Amino acid sequence: MIKKIIVTTALVATTYASSCWSTLEVANFAQDEFSEKTRFSIRDAVTCEAISNAKFFIGNVGFEADKYGIVTVPLPPEDMDMNLPITIKKDRYITANEEVMVVFGSYWNNLFLMSKKLPSSSARFVLSWGERPSDLDLHLKANSYHVSFRNKKSVTNRAKLDRDSMKGYGPETITINKLNKHDSYRVLVNRFSKKGTINDKAQMRVYLDNKIDRVIRLKNTTAKCIELATITDNIISYNQRDLSDSECK
Repeated sequence: MIKKIIVTTALVATTYASSCWSTLEVANFAQDEFSEKTRFSIRDAVTCEAISNAKFFIGNVGFEADKYGIVTVPLPPEDMDMNLPITIKKDRYITANEEVMVVFGSYWNNLFLMSKKLPSSSARFVLSWGERPSDLDLHLKANSYHVSFRNKKSVTNRAKLDRDSMKGYGPETITINKLNKHDSYRVLVNRFSKKGTINDKAQMRVYLDNKIDRVIRLKNTTAKCIELATITDNIISYNQRDLSDSECK
């Protein structure tokens, strides 16, 4: 696949090509359900390093991650089917206020990403997904540049592809160093993999004003290229829509 062949030493120094979690790790988390417990994994959205000793709350009940960024919690009641609020706190990181879906007594998602604190004028977009499709690409299109794996990986002092993942789960992370009111931005997702479809296991965390502005759960679609958000006059709008394949090239 051309995408893998063109990776150079210089690129590896500035972006990453591996996923935060292996399929084996995720499978081991699922096996914990036999012991009436579930493990949540917390990692850095840029480096994938485990975030140790993070404070993890499900509602008002608190837990603490171990040195591997793992939080072990009891399973919810078998008949529970709802979304529960999650809060994750760690020094130097943006507090994560999210939800975890509980389906018939099982946590639907146990992989969490956190972003280090950013200047108030910055924006960060973090895309994560399931095992399939193996490769989703995050794109940022501005008036005068296009940041993605295929295009520029970074534009000096403006934006950068921090992380690229090609083997499932993600993340793909793009940071705008400083939002320019005179620029318009579009955030796109491209299904680079030939197999699979974009589905609701994928989500994008959006960081603005040094907080999570929104966690977007993607809708199922057979489209290869979709738009998730636009920014005009420093105002962000969210609306998933299918695009032609050429928009992501």
